[in-house]
Amino acid sequence: MEPWSKIGVALLGCALTASAQIPEKFTNLKVLPPDMPRAELVEVMKGFTRSLGVRCSTCHMGEEGKPLTTYDFASDEKQAKRNARLMLQMVKEINGKHLTAVMPESGAKPITVTCYTCHRGSRQPAGPAPVPPPAPKAGS
Repeated sequence: MEPWSKIGVALLGCALTASAQIPEKFTNLKVLPPDMPRAELVEVMKGFTRSLGVRCSTCHMGEEGKPLTTYDFASDEKQAKRNARLMLQMVKEINGKHLTAVMPESGAKPITVTCYTCHRGSRQPAGPAPVPPPAPKAGS
């Protein structure tokens, strides 16, 4: 399985469902591998939509409800698409550089983060977990 599948990248927001509307050739891939197979790229885009609760038009130039053939997927006009690329680079670095140094317990799967790790189905990442109160002092 490709590392991008493990990342489960989820930011560009493109739940491509109608195969006839999906371009055969992709252009302007800057973070994802330019030779990524079509089926794999579509699954990555679906992962973005599930992880962030967004649709294709969040990152891509196109009107919601219109056929995907009318979208300009290569355009970099939307800030959300540029942000997605930065987030993908961050996830790649966390998984490839930092988490590879964390040794899993015997028999455990290696630790990785995905878009869902922080976003949990929401466009905005979840805030940090609340800090538990300090333990009561002995004899209190």
